[in-house]
Amino acid sequence: MELIEIQEKAGDQLLGAACTLDAAEMPGRLREWAALRDRSIGIREIPGGVALDLDAEEPIDRVTSLVAHESDCCPFYMFTVRVEGPLRELQITAGEGREIAVRTLLGIS
Repeated sequence: MELIEIQEKAGDQLLGAACTLDAAEMPGRLREWAALRDRSIGIREIPGGVALDLDAEEPIDRVTSLVAHESDCCPFYMFTVRVEGPLRELQITAGEGREIAVRTLLGIS
């Protein structure tokens, strides 16, 4: 597996994080995250990352499967899935000062 370093766009500052996903698999995975972002009904910044508000009809098993796959190759991300009645929320963090890694994962400028 190729080690892919995630770098901050501003100044190419290394975040100290690395992804072990094969380079050939990266575009597909990023498309999956962009699709989830596009299906979200709200996006909020939170300390260290982003929270996605998901529709009540969003299949949680599909969300948790994507989270599990991402955790395998990028253990520096922290994921929290909340389900409270119709509320569905996915929090993605990478630690204070590393919000750019989460924004990059989700394709947010």
